[in-house]
Formats: sequence, structure tokens, C-alpha cells
Amino acid sequence: MERQELLSQWIRQYYDRLVYVAYTYVRDRSRAEDLVQESFVNAYLSMQQLKDTERPLPWLIRIVINQCLNALRKYRREQLTAVLPEESGVSTEDIYLQQSRNTEVYEAIMNLKEKFRTPVLLFYFEDLSIREIAFALHISEGAVKTRLSRGRAQLKKKLSRGDRDDFGDAYSSGETELYPR
Repeated sequence: MERQELLSQWIRQYYDRLVYVAYTYVRDRSRAEDLVQESFVNAYLSMQQLKDTERPLPWLIRIVINQCLNALRKYRREQLTAVLPEESGVSTEDIYLQQSRNTEVYEAIMNLKEKFRTPVLLFYFEDLSIREIAFALHISEGAVKTRLSRGRAQLKKKLSRGDRDDFGDAYSSGETELYPR
């Protein structure tokens, strides 16, 4: 298959999933879309490095994660001294994502440290295997299992102790539970 055709196929197949992964890092839908587009350009330019052409998603996720981390480092260096009023409000994208997923679990997952949040999201929401997550994050399979276990434990603790979130809503374990696959 020609490179352009392959890239077009990847965009059709994986664009939404990659935007979701990018959103978990940058928390801005339009910025996440821009980063995914840049990631597809990088993927196109380095297609020869892809080893498993049957399963390109972990490789694409790794490119998106690297793109997001680079953007976040750059943003931290250029951070504004004052927050603009329009940046302090809740965006439409945030409202849509919160309503489209179980709000309790979503908020609890997003409050996890990145090292636990990313494996949980990739495993439960993107249906990647332990091996694929290890490849995407450049860590061992054992580290992925450990991070998933600790992430689940933190989520269980957060969802079961009745804490209140930023919106004043109580977390309750009776309505939502996470089970390992």
C-alpha cells in the first residue's frame, strides 16, 4: 500500500482515538486536534520506523504522547503571568466529555498522576493490551501492570470514600466500580 493511502487509512481509523489521548494531556480539544495532526505528519515522515504494520496504533499513540509532552514543555516555558478570563471558564468540550462519560470515574481518572492515568486510559478506554501499552510508553510490561494496579487502587479509594469533587458532587462507590479485565 502506498504511504499516502496508508496515512489516509490511519487518519480515518484512529483520528478520534488519538485526539482523545491528546486531550488527556492538554485538556483542550482544538489544541489536541492540532497536536494529532502534527503527529500524523511526523508519522508520515517516519513511516519506515514502524515495525508492526498490522497494529500501528501503539506506535501512533507514542508519537502523539511525545508531541503532547513537547507541547507542554514549550507551554510551561511560555506560560502567561495572568490567566485570561475566557481561559478560566469551563469549555463546551469539557462539558460534552463530562456528559458523555461517567462523570465520577472520568474526573477521578483525570485527577490521577500522569504515570497512572495514561495506562488506565489506554487499557480501559482504548482497549490496548499490556504489551501495546508498554511499547507506547517505553516501559516494561511489569511496570504497566504495576501502574494499572496502583491506578485502580487510587480510583477505588477516591470513588469509595465519599469525597467531594470541584463541583460539590459526592463520589459514591455504589454507582460506579472499576473491574480489571
